[in-house]
Parts: sequence; C-alpha cells; structure tokens
Amino acid sequence: MKKNRVRELYQQYVGGMEEWQIKLAIARMMHFRVPQEAWQDTMQELAIVVHQFTFDPAKAHAASEKTILCRLMDNRIRMLARSNARRLAMLARLGQMTLNEEDAHTPDDIAADSEVRQLVDTLTPLQQQVCEQLMNGLGEFQIAKALGRHYTTICRNVRHIRRAFADRGFNPWPA
Repeated sequence: MKKNRVRELYQQYVGGMEEWQIKLAIARMMHFRVPQEAWQDTMQELAIVVHQFTFDPAKAHAASEKTILCRLMDNRIRMLARSNARRLAMLARLGQMTLNEEDAHTPDDIAADSEVRQLVDTLTPLQQQVCEQLMNGLGEFQIAKALGRHYTTICRNVRHIRRAFADRGFNPWPA
C-alpha cells in the first residue's frame, strides 16, 4: 500500500522535477516521518523549494547541489511541522476556551472584544495585517514571506503589537 502511494506521488511530479529531486524529496519526507495524509501538501512545498533553488558552485563552499537542496528541503519540512504544531496547539486552546451557551455573551467579554478592536484600529495598516496573520497561526518568517516584507521588519512590528497589547493589560503571548 505504502509503495503504491509513493509510486503515485513520484508519478505526479515526473516532468516537473528531475528524477533525483523527486527521489530526494520523498526520501526526506520519509526521514522526517511525514504522515501520509500530509504527503501531497509537503511534496508541493518541496517542489516550490526545488523550483526556486539555483545552484551556484562559487557560493557552495564545496557542497554538492544535492547536499544544499537536501538542507533546504529539511528546513522546509521542519517549518511545516512547526506550523502544524502551532495550529494544533491553537485549536486545542480554542477547544478549552469554549463557553456554555448561557454565558457566551457576558458583559466582560463584550467589553474586552470592543477594547481589542479599538486597539487593533490604532495599529498601522501593516501591523494590522501582521496581527491578522498571527491570529491565523503563522510565524514571523511565514508572515514575512506572505506579506513580501523583510523578516526583521515583521519582528519589529510583532514587538510593537505585543507592547501595545501589554500596555492595555492584555497578555496574548503568555511566557
């Protein structure tokens, strides 16, 4: 069964990637024990890595193209695993925060919601976008990539958002 799934996955990328790149991507997924239900999405991410990669022997410091591409794939798989772990943790927290129907709209909840909305309205448009991406569970690197901004710019804006929430008595990122 597993061999058939691997063969199907391999066949989907023939022509889009070189044979050794497909085999390397599948091997890295196996090495990191990526669950079968995530193979399609992970392979698609690795195909993007392959297509964006350009090997420059002058900058390779004697490393082979395969070695460098392997490291890039490993980093992407780790990033996907961290993102998935954050998403699952957020879903678990949301599950713990569910309220009974009768107390779903307490005056304190409505006041806090209003205060958060007012706070977000005071942020710059970029900070509002960053805040939205944080609420969607993305990390700073992913936000930088999604918004087409430099990583340090996003980090600086996240620090500002955290300070703004902390100054109003909110602690959205407990230590």
